[in-house]
Amino acid sequence: MAGKADVVVPATEIRCENCGAPFTLRGFQNTRTAACEHCGSVFDTRSERWELVQRVEGAYQAKPTWSLGTRGTLDGIEWEVIGWMRRSVVSWGTTYTWEEHLLFNPYHGFRYLMVQDRHFVVVQQVPGLPQAGARRATYRGRTYRHFSTTDQAVVEEVLGEFPWEVRRGDVAKAMDYVDPPYILSCERSAGETVWSEGRYLPRDEAFAAFGSPTRPLRPPVVVHPCQPNPHKALASWSLKAGLVGLALWAFLSLLYLGNRQRQVVWSGTVGAARLAEFRLDSSTSPGTLEVQAASGVDNSWVYYDAMLVDKSSEKASYLGLEVSYYHGYSDGESWSEGSQETSEVLSNVPNGDYALQLTRHPSSLYKGNTRITVLRDVPLYRYPLFALLLTSIVPAFVLWRARAFEHRRWQQSDYASD
Repeated sequence: MAGKADVVVPATEIRCENCGAPFTLRGFQNTRTAACEHCGSVFDTRSERWELVQRVEGAYQAKPTWSLGTRGTLDGIEWEVIGWMRRSVVSWGTTYTWEEHLLFNPYHGFRYLMVQDRHFVVVQQVPGLPQAGARRATYRGRTYRHFSTTDQAVVEEVLGEFPWEVRRGDVAKAMDYVDPPYILSCERSAGETVWSEGRYLPRDEAFAAFGSPTRPLRPPVVVHPCQPNPHKALASWSLKAGLVGLALWAFLSLLYLGNRQRQVVWSGTVGAARLAEFRLDSSTSPGTLEVQAASGVDNSWVYYDAMLVDKSSEKASYLGLEVSYYHGYSDGESWSEGSQETSEVLSNVPNGDYALQLTRHPSSLYKGNTRITVLRDVPLYRYPLFALLLTSIVPAFVLWRARAFEHRRWQQSDYASD
């Protein structure tokens, strides 16, 4: 006896009530809202006969970065783009937009791939309730800083399937907290609060996962709120290296300054002219020689021409010593300028016998005596200062770049003026 043949019932094809195009369902029983890929009309899918809730007239121009149906692998899991929306906020008269691609895997649920200012962030809803305050939020042991709050995050465009009700024009209050490369977000709308956590996805990883986008994307220009600081690691290393270099600089500077004897080789008073003779016998030859002048000038000045002559080679070096000091009262306040002391330093002076000829300039107002002191082996502070500059310039530059990057990040936040 022949068995009864199985009856094959053809599946009912669902078409868009607005444009007639067929729907391709990818989210299975999870779909609650579907927006036509061709015309953008939105349907409520909870009943057997879908209800058209938003109709779009005319040519539809919305174009996701990755088309619906695109598949990609993130963290070893294959995801499929089943929905897409474009959202926007207005801040200080400027409109900022971003895209959200809804990713689906039947075993792992949903994720969101955000595209904002040509940056990429992978987002998922979080279980539990983060501890959030006005300036900080804590979740799973990580502390986030508040970045921005907006009361008008608006849905501009929507395509594909979603497991919740979504319409163009939907508005939500959004708060973002950041701890790069992570971002913690809270959205409140119609009495519902949803928390999600995102992780910054480097550009090359996004392209490797989902392939080339539907339109060319140039490299980003602005800093994303949760973009990792590319200078942070180098800045940390530079800071440590700089501290080591600073300690070494301090040790060598103290060693250098400690070895300077600052020994007086001649001292005396000079009137109109005088010849001073002395001998240099230093363990660090050639060395440094300092000529100091101290005078009793008072609202006056004196200038000495000085010529240092090496008796053996008859080589001469010239320097000038000017001492000037003025003071008084102006508009009820006292003022002063200059000093009653001055000094000049000669470097690379070899050991030997020397004569120092000092002659007062005839136009000098001060005619009294001036005390002249000659010292050998004086420190040249420009050497340790130059070494300090070399030690700190690279760490300072790297730290400045890291700081500048953070400044660019927070200029987009609610704390741009802080």
